[in-house]
Amino acid sequence: MRDRDGNVLIMSALLLPLLVGMAALVTEYGGALVERASNQRTADLAAFAGALAYNKTQSTDRMTAAAINVATLNGVPAADVSATLVTSPKTTGVNAVSVSIRTQKQLLLARVLDNRQQLQIYANSVAELGAQPSTPGCMLALDGTQTGITLSGGTAVNAPKCTVSSNNTITVPCGTGISAIGVNYNSATAPSQPCNGITGPNGTAAVITKKSTPDPLAGNSAVAAAVARFATVAALSPTAAPAAPTTPSGNNIDFGWTQGSTQGQANALGCAASWASSSSTWTLNCGSKTTVNLGTITIGGGINLNFATTGAATTVYNISGDLTTSATTKFGPGTYNFAGKLTTAGTTTFGAGTYNFGKQVTTTGTTAFGAGTFNFSKGLTTGYGTTAFGAGTFKIGISDNSCGGIARVSLCNTSTLSFGGPSTFELPGGINNAGGATLTFGSGTSNSYKIGPGGNGDAITLGGGSITIMADATSSGVFQVVGDVNGGGGGSCFVVPATAQHDIEGNFIASGAVLLGAGVYTIDGYFALGGSGGGSASCGGSTISVSGNNVTLVLSGKTKSNSGSCNGYIFCVAAGYSNIVLTAPQTGATAKLAVIGPTSTSVTAGATFAEGGSNAQISGAFYFPYGPIIMNGGSSILGSNTDTTKCLQLIGSLITLSGGTAATSECVAATGATTSSKVSLVQ
Repeated sequence: MRDRDGNVLIMSALLLPLLVGMAALVTEYGGALVERASNQRTADLAAFAGALAYNKTQSTDRMTAAAINVATLNGVPAADVSATLVTSPKTTGVNAVSVSIRTQKQLLLARVLDNRQQLQIYANSVAELGAQPSTPGCMLALDGTQTGITLSGGTAVNAPKCTVSSNNTITVPCGTGISAIGVNYNSATAPSQPCNGITGPNGTAAVITKKSTPDPLAGNSAVAAAVARFATVAALSPTAAPAAPTTPSGNNIDFGWTQGSTQGQANALGCAASWASSSSTWTLNCGSKTTVNLGTITIGGGINLNFATTGAATTVYNISGDLTTSATTKFGPGTYNFAGKLTTAGTTTFGAGTYNFGKQVTTTGTTAFGAGTFNFSKGLTTGYGTTAFGAGTFKIGISDNSCGGIARVSLCNTSTLSFGGPSTFELPGGINNAGGATLTFGSGTSNSYKIGPGGNGDAITLGGGSITIMADATSSGVFQVVGDVNGGGGGSCFVVPATAQHDIEGNFIASGAVLLGAGVYTIDGYFALGGSGGGSASCGGSTISVSGNNVTLVLSGKTKSNSGSCNGYIFCVAAGYSNIVLTAPQTGATAKLAVIGPTSTSVTAGATFAEGGSNAQISGAFYFPYGPIIMNGGSSILGSNTDTTKCLQLIGSLITLSGGTAATSECVAATGATTSSKVSLVQ
């Protein structure tokens, strides 16, 4: 037989690499498969965690941190993990979180077959965020037949936590931009963005979806209740003027320099008159009389008068003639019925009591009334000087004379006039606070206001540089205005009282500073700032344009502005009205509703932020379902500079933004909508 011992050695040498390779496959590559399976499970968990984090915060940084944290807890080094926000491979227009894990496995036996030192092990998982961009979001153009959302002139829209939607076109030319978590359109063509101006948050890829977006506030119960208030406002009517007092005829008395004559006239009244020559002062004392009937009271030049200053508060004084005071005149307490005119001059003081005036009252010099009940049948007019009333009830009918050549009103103030508080005011003929004058109504929180129209239809007229302050009516009072609020005087200051419900059967117009007290403003007309010029002024201790906290404006649009750049609009911020601050309530019936425009399909006028109306901070939903929202001329509108919890939501028939900035976030979601979406693994 032939010797074959060498063949075994040769065969062993030939088979050894194969045996080693098989061992490598079993041990090293098998181990790699086990590690890959482990990495895949970790990637799945990390992608899911990253998606949850992004859904909650809309932050890619927190998304990445959550994914890496889960991976490291499962033994994968942070350096081997990457997480990115991508478009979902499963659902068009939906974002997803992709997590990749790349690890290295050292090779020993496998080097016999390949000189590689390491084996790359790769695992990837994709978790879909769900239909986040389908939420109504923070900017929405509803009308599918109009131009949708149009940007120009360097406008930037910042919506890092919500969507921008149009039921027609979206136009984003070069130099403008939209940054949002999603952009929805419903036109035949995709949004026009020649310079790729539409991006996701922090420069991520845009998620652009073709879809129809419903009105998120359609059927909203808070909106419906606010609009229903118009029926109540439309039914308002001015209060009636108080009736003129009926006074019996009485004897005249002349407080002059002839002592005997004056004393005789006083005796005829059942009173006594004493003269103090050192001070040129007459003093009238009617003792315990309960009623004193007088005709005309005359006070001589340079003579002072103390009229029943020690009398009882229950005494009634009927004065059938006219009275003009001079020098220093003091009246004691009681009930005073003036059938004729009252004109004050010098220094005139009336005690507490009840005052009924049958004809116009005109005050000049320094005039003061104590607390009481005041009924003016034919108006109150102030001339030069200072007039002050204590707290009380004030019913003031319309004057027979024009105020400043403008119109007849109940209250015509041309100087400094104040009413103590808390007080109740019924002014059926309105107010005219003339240029440079100061008018203060009440104090505290229990005041009440019912104001009707003057001869020109204005319920409140404010002259240039005037100051008008109305104390709050939050306890039990009302704020009811029939007629226009016309703050058309530039440089004026108007402090509107806080009350739960402001009912205005007319328009609200301003050219000066306005401090809106908290509450709902139901305005059966339009709201226009600066249509004829004007702007910021000192008001309420600081320089403001318009400021309102916990305020909701509800506008019927029954009439439209016809003034300047506000012409044709229902809501207008123009001219020098920069830095307006309007913050909706955060709780309550109108929570997060800042401005509610007309909800009738027949009213299609809209809102504008026109030239100079820059840096507006409106926190809340701005809702014009059938009217356009136009921003131009360098105007800008933000949510809040200081409070990230505040929001701005723009909803109009179309939205056109030019030359400014809009920073928005969702305030009120559609019924059933949520700010988070279901997370699912899709790859």
